[in-house]
Amino acid sequence: MLREIHLSSFKCFDTLDLPLGSLTLLTGVNGGGKSSVMQALMLLSQTFSQQEWGSSLLLEGPGLSLGNVADVINQDSARRSLAMGITTDEQKVKWLFKAEDRRALSIELEQVEVNGALVPLGTATRWLMPPDEAAASPVIAALRHLSWITAERTGPRELLPLRVADGHARVGHHGEMAAGLLYWRGEDEVNSAMCLPDTPPTLFHQVRGYMQRFFPGCDLRVSPIDGVSAISLRLRSDSRSDFQRPQNVGFGLTQLFPIIVALLAAQADDVLLIENPEVHLHPRAQQEIGMLLAETAASGVQVILETHSDHVLNGVRLAVKQKKLPAADVRVHFFSHRPGQAAAPESPMMDDDGRLDSWPEGFFDQFDIALSELM
Repeated sequence: MLREIHLSSFKCFDTLDLPLGSLTLLTGVNGGGKSSVMQALMLLSQTFSQQEWGSSLLLEGPGLSLGNVADVINQDSARRSLAMGITTDEQKVKWLFKAEDRRALSIELEQVEVNGALVPLGTATRWLMPPDEAAASPVIAALRHLSWITAERTGPRELLPLRVADGHARVGHHGEMAAGLLYWRGEDEVNSAMCLPDTPPTLFHQVRGYMQRFFPGCDLRVSPIDGVSAISLRLRSDSRSDFQRPQNVGFGLTQLFPIIVALLAAQADDVLLIENPEVHLHPRAQQEIGMLLAETAASGVQVILETHSDHVLNGVRLAVKQKKLPAADVRVHFFSHRPGQAAAPESPMMDDDGRLDSWPEGFFDQFDIALSELM
C-alpha cells in the first residue's frame, strides 16, 4: 500500500509530503493541486508501463500527456530538476530527475534513494531503478498495479473496443475498456467481501447487482460484434422495457458503469485512482458511491479519489460510522489556493463516528454560506 507521496518542484508544489490511506480523498478548489497529486502517481506508473528499460520519466504518454519539462517543473522555481518519492509499509523510494532542455518531453533520472541511501545507477535501468532493486521493490510493485479513471469518461457509445483478453486487464483511463473486461472476465469470482448477498459471486452478476443498487430496475448486456473488433453495451432502466442504446438511458449509467467494473474487478493490493466519481449522478447515488468506495478500500484495494462532492464525503463518513471501514484508514486532504504561497493542504482527521475534527474555510461549506444568505 502507498503510504506517502513526496513531491518537490512539481507543478504547483514547491514541496509536498502527503500521507495516503486505504481510502484517500483529495478535495478543494480548482487549481489547488489535487490533480497534480494524481498526475505524479500516474506519470510514474505510465513510465513503468511504456518504458520498462530506460532512465527517463515520460511526460507524454497514451494515458497522460503533460507537455514538456517547462510545463511540469514548478513555475516559481528556477530549477531544472524535480523529485518524486513514494513510501510503502516496507520501503521508501525517492527519484531525482534533471533536465538540460526545458523543451524536452521527458526528464532524465539523476539519482535514486532507497530508504534514505543513494543507490548506484549502472548502465541498465529497469523501472527507473537498478534491475535487481526494481524486481524486489514493493514501491515498484504497487505503482505497476495502479489504475487511473479520469473525470473525462467515455459517454454513451454505439460501440466500444474489444481487444484480446490480456488487453482488458483494466477498464482504461476513460472507462472505454470496461465492457470488454466484463465480456472476458464475467465469470471471474469477485472478492467475497464485496459480493452482494443473494447474487451469484461472478463479476458479471455482481456488476448487474450493483448497477441495480444505484439504478433500481437497471440491467445490462454486452455482446461482441461479428467481424469487428468491437463490443456493444446495451442498457435498460426498467425491467419491463427493452435493452436500448446507451445514449437513450442517460449519462449517469454510462459514467458509473466503468467505476463499478473497476472496483469489483480489482484485486487485493491494487491501487485505483478515480477522478470525480460523482459525475452525472444524483445526490443519493453520489452518497452511495462514497460508501462503495469505502467498502472497496476495506476489501484490500487502495482507493485514491479526487472529488468536489460533499455527498461522496458523507458516504465515506457514513461507512466509517457503520464500521465498514476504520477511521484510521481514511485520509482527507483539502487543497486551497493562496496566491503567492506554496500549496499546502489542510487534513481534517475523522473519528470512529465519521466526524471531522476541523472544517477548514472553503471545505464543503458553500451550502451553509448560501443558506445564511437566504435566511
